[in-house]
Amino acid sequence: MPSPRRPNRARPPLGGAPVRARGRRCLAGLAVLAGLLVLGGCAGDAPPPAPAPSWSPLDSATDRPGPASTGVPAGVVLTPSEGVRVTEDGAVLDGLDVAGCVVVAADDVTIRNSRITCLDAPNDRAVVYDGSRTGLVLEDVEIDGGGRTDIGVDTSSTTIRRANIHGVNDGVRLGIGVTVEASWIHDLTRIGELHPDAIQGISAQDIVIRGNTLDPRNAVTGDRGNAAIMLGSETGPKVSKNVVIEGNWINGGNYSINIREDIVAEGFEIRDNRFGTDTTYGPILMRSTVTLGTGNVMDATEAPVQAVTRDG
Repeated sequence: MPSPRRPNRARPPLGGAPVRARGRRCLAGLAVLAGLLVLGGCAGDAPPPAPAPSWSPLDSATDRPGPASTGVPAGVVLTPSEGVRVTEDGAVLDGLDVAGCVVVAADDVTIRNSRITCLDAPNDRAVVYDGSRTGLVLEDVEIDGGGRTDIGVDTSSTTIRRANIHGVNDGVRLGIGVTVEASWIHDLTRIGELHPDAIQGISAQDIVIRGNTLDPRNAVTGDRGNAAIMLGSETGPKVSKNVVIEGNWINGGNYSINIREDIVAEGFEIRDNRFGTDTTYGPILMRSTVTLGTGNVMDATEAPVQAVTRDG
């Protein structure tokens, strides 16, 4: 079921030192530096990320992530912000309306209840790590690339929860240790010769894709996109392993799930997903080393999904 809405929260003022609230709550102060908002975090007082919900197979339209259950919760008042570079471990960004992009140069950062409109990304990514970072949590956020930004979130060691991602070429670019759950990735925009994927990985490992609506189709242009989930490599042999794809609503693309023959695929679990029919070729193309689990059905008919295998 859609997550309950949270009440409005106090918002941090622009400028000045971090603001600390009583108890475990922490509101981080923001200061303008060199055209970027640099966040002074409140490590130590920041609340831990909300625990991931327990999962069970989803079979009701009311569970399907969409505009009512993803992005900024209703009633949250956003504070305008320029682009953000986060430099403090444990920092929390809460309730921002970011006109720009976000660079995370710290560990254990949480971004919640915020909208990121990244139309001019210098590195073609709306949200990206700077260096080897870990522990990013994105929850109840909207990321809009305006049809101009290549990737919504390019990351490893990250949890993305109840996100509304659109207007980019690729919604999420997977590295290692990424969970995407209860999110809505949709209405992607083809940029040049690139192929739109809701979720894409080249060497994706230790991945959970759970309970999302993944639909690369563009309602304006009619472009089906390339895939809802694409795991593959065009630059030499890569390994994708320990990947769980469960309980999603999936549509669009040439194949909605494409596990390409140019990767080594190990430890895949694909189960309890529901597929639409608006694809060029079919619901799943995968390597023969991948076993299709139970409960994968066509959404309209409940018929079991038939996968095509290809190894070269």
